[in-house]
Amino acid sequence: MNFEETIRVEQRRLTPKVFVVCNGAVKEYVLNRSAVFGRITESGNPDIGVDMRYVSRRHGSFELVSGCFFYRDLSSTNGTWYANRRLEPNAPQQLKSGDVLRVYSSRDPAKFTTLIFTMDYPDHYNWQAIPLTNANQIDIGRNPNSGLVLRSQGISRLHAVLFRHNGRWALADRNSRNGVYVNDIRLTNPIFLRPGDAIRINNIHFIYCIDRLLCQIPSGPRYTGDDSVSIEGRRDRNQQSTGAMSSDSLKIQIVERSVIVRGKKLTLLRDINMTINPGEMVLVLGGSGAGKTTFMNAVMGYEKANGRIMYGRTDVYADYASMKDKMGFVPQQDLLRGEDRVSDTLRDAARLRLGKGTTQAQRDARVAQVVNKMGLETLQNHLVNKLSGGQRKRLSIAVEYVADPVLFFLDEPDSGLDGGMATTLMTNLRTIADDGKIVIVISHAPDRTPDFFDKIMVLAKGSDECGHLAYFGPVRDAYGYFDTKSLEGIVKRINRKNEGGDGMADYFIQKFSGMRR
Repeated sequence: MNFEETIRVEQRRLTPKVFVVCNGAVKEYVLNRSAVFGRITESGNPDIGVDMRYVSRRHGSFELVSGCFFYRDLSSTNGTWYANRRLEPNAPQQLKSGDVLRVYSSRDPAKFTTLIFTMDYPDHYNWQAIPLTNANQIDIGRNPNSGLVLRSQGISRLHAVLFRHNGRWALADRNSRNGVYVNDIRLTNPIFLRPGDAIRINNIHFIYCIDRLLCQIPSGPRYTGDDSVSIEGRRDRNQQSTGAMSSDSLKIQIVERSVIVRGKKLTLLRDINMTINPGEMVLVLGGSGAGKTTFMNAVMGYEKANGRIMYGRTDVYADYASMKDKMGFVPQQDLLRGEDRVSDTLRDAARLRLGKGTTQAQRDARVAQVVNKMGLETLQNHLVNKLSGGQRKRLSIAVEYVADPVLFFLDEPDSGLDGGMATTLMTNLRTIADDGKIVIVISHAPDRTPDFFDKIMVLAKGSDECGHLAYFGPVRDAYGYFDTKSLEGIVKRINRKNEGGDGMADYFIQKFSGMRR
């Protein structure tokens, strides 16, 4: 069991530097004295120079006064921007490590020069460019499955995510301990990036350049991570699975799931085949009576189906005794004792769910880790019956997650929650999946949080009164497949007309069956 924590870091004070980003490239200048920034000309070069017409010959100056650096715009034509405001000409602005200065072309905002003043940076690093033209999302963190892996204990396992939305690139902090900074302002909500924006995670700097992300990648003997960058480590959530199975994939093959009712056989599910890989969060969607809960119970082995459920090389049905402790399940109704405190509830869960060989220190460490992941730090002394609906649901998830399950099943965890609480909850589940777990969720309000899911499976009740697989794949592709703009629209497509639907279940069942042949 891994109890590795993200450590809190403080800024260091090294020799001041200025990183100058221009035309998709970075130049560095050591500041050990005052220096002039401006345009390179035939008659002479400034101390810090760029060959850009929108930069004045003497645009600004870095001035060392009593051990502190100040920047002063020298009445330049296009001005200097600092903290989203244009500096007054000749008014000195004191600089602190991480401050960002920018100059834009008045004719073309895509042309820019960014200057980053810093006194904290990795001991050894290389600047590299990650192209953004063929990507839709890049996860950044310590998790080896992240798209951009940065192996430092000051960086959370899933620290931040860079993603494309409506044709623009945006950045979000994934509840990291040390934060994400854009132009030295800590993110509190996702934001769209502008050309020249400077991103900082701990002491590592990135610059957004429209078609690429310039990255200051730590390297060398004092760095324990890789001296390389890959954006292939974690598959884009919008890409179709190649069907390749890792050693810890969940392979589901359900021939049928039937029950006997009044002496007659009633088939509830038929012909469900799919593979879910570690780190994937899957949404189970379907109309009433389509078999969503039946499917989940069959996969968990609570109600065995005619078929085979394999987790890696382990047969869930044949080795249920060993697998049941590796699975977590959160039902719609929680079983929490209202008179207990949150801290007592979690300690009891750790005592009951963790192995006999686990020491008290390990149990405490695991509880602390789960409390941090689920955002329960300020609630530990609260009575359970005083918690809100969203807080109780997060505690229910925490109780199950204490045992560190590899398969995590949740039946309508967002039921009864408002949009904000539902988003917080799904963010917590996303971080669990990003730890390499398989997370399967039933939801009846999926349009509030569609971007958190890697894949969607759609169950439809056919004319034979049995649940069938009508779709399994990326969320983005599902919209086109069902010709709708929402996930709730998918349910409308497959629901019967007397249920307010379009009555197209059989059509999509046959369509998906034909695609798999």
